[in-house]
Amino acid sequence: MLTKILAVILLATIAMPSSSMSYRLQVNVSNQLSRGRKITVRCESKDDDLGSRRLIAGDVYSWSFSRNIFGTTLYWCDVSTARGKKHLSFNAYDESQRKKGMPKLHELTWEIKDDGLYFAGFPVSIAPWVSQ
Repeated sequence: MLTKILAVILLATIAMPSSSMSYRLQVNVSNQLSRGRKITVRCESKDDDLGSRRLIAGDVYSWSFSRNIFGTTLYWCDVSTARGKKHLSFNAYDESQRKKGMPKLHELTWEIKDDGLYFAGFPVSIAPWVSQ
């Protein structure tokens, strides 16, 4: 009987979202390259392959999600130029970094610029382009 009660409590705890897990987060990847240059963006997580998107300058690729109950949510993206001569990779959302004091924003915007990757609103490139 005690085992059944504990099982019900455990299931109720897992099923009931905490206030920090109940909202959806949004990620935006914005092509800010000059001269109308195109990029291909492919984003995924362990469970979700969001596919590839071709973005012209000014386009934004967005998706939203809920964090998992285990606190291990991770989405990563690979970006390449239209001709595939340059690429960069980054973690678009990493729950482990959020736990280490990263801003707890509900919306994260990444900007792809001529000299690399930027987190919107910060003046320093986070990751440079890598030539292939």
